[in-house]
Amino acid sequence: MTAIEILRNEHAVILQALDLLEHHARAVADGAAPDPEFGRWIGEFLREFADDTHNAKEEGVLFDLLERRGMPGDFGALAGMRADHASSRRQAEDMAGALAAGNAPAFAARALTLAGLLRRHVLRENDDLFVKAEALLTAADDAEALEAYGRVVHDRAGVLTRQRHLAAIERWRRAFGTGA
Repeated sequence: MTAIEILRNEHAVILQALDLLEHHARAVADGAAPDPEFGRWIGEFLREFADDTHNAKEEGVLFDLLERRGMPGDFGALAGMRADHASSRRQAEDMAGALAAGNAPAFAARALTLAGLLRRHVLRENDDLFVKAEALLTAADDAEALEAYGRVVHDRAGVLTRQRHLAAIERWRRAFGTGA
């Protein structure tokens, strides 16, 4: 598996979690009470899997390699991706704050905004940035990225984090009856 394939695979996991977030947010917007356990889990998922592990691989490894291969980092695609990451962190914090404050309408609105932002972001990365990366990066770059990804996973207990969150996705699918 290549470095880009790993990131695309992680995007698929993130999209599964976003399906659940949108399902719950729509139910809350329609009058259901937010599930605090789900809120805690989705916050952990976004921090631990999407940001601490996945975005660390992108920002700390892939983007640096792309800059070394001539892609500008302070404007264009990479700057846009970094801005999306920062925006999604703020949105996730706002969503968690609304949930903690017991503001169900704000939780639902922020959750749907965050899900939309992340879906657009994943699409741009998969269909644009990663295609460019596959054209720019050499086999040696890929090997370097894979080694660096291994350090990210090791430093963040990423294998256990991924397994725990995949199990939680299945549990929440059953709880919500989404079966997706």
